[in-house]
Amino acid sequence: MKNTEEKIKNRWENRSLVFGIISILSCMCAMPTSGVPLGIPIGIFAIAFAVISAKGGMRGKAVAGIVTGTFGIVIGLIIYAMILFVVVQLRDKRILNQFRPEQLKVIQDYIQLYITH
Repeated sequence: MKNTEEKIKNRWENRSLVFGIISILSCMCAMPTSGVPLGIPIGIFAIAFAVISAKGGMRGKAVAGIVTGTFGIVIGLIIYAMILFVVVQLRDKRILNQFRPEQLKVIQDYIQLYITH
């Protein structure tokens, strides 16, 4: 019985660590297309899996899952803040006057593509 509980706990710890690593990689490698960088929800899952495995005390992989999940969430929030900052700054006429018309067209096309997806 104890061996089965230990295997289940190991599975949740492994999932926590894997999801934490994926959250960091998805923040660094993928452009957010849904409006929220993917590292945020995946990092939340990593922390949740670590908490699920914490029955009877936390061990190394669970702690690593919490650390990597938190790091993925923080990176995702920073990326999200940067995107919002750029969008807000593009509404300022003084900033828009610094770009050439062809550059503005590229920026407008990218924002339109970002909004429609």
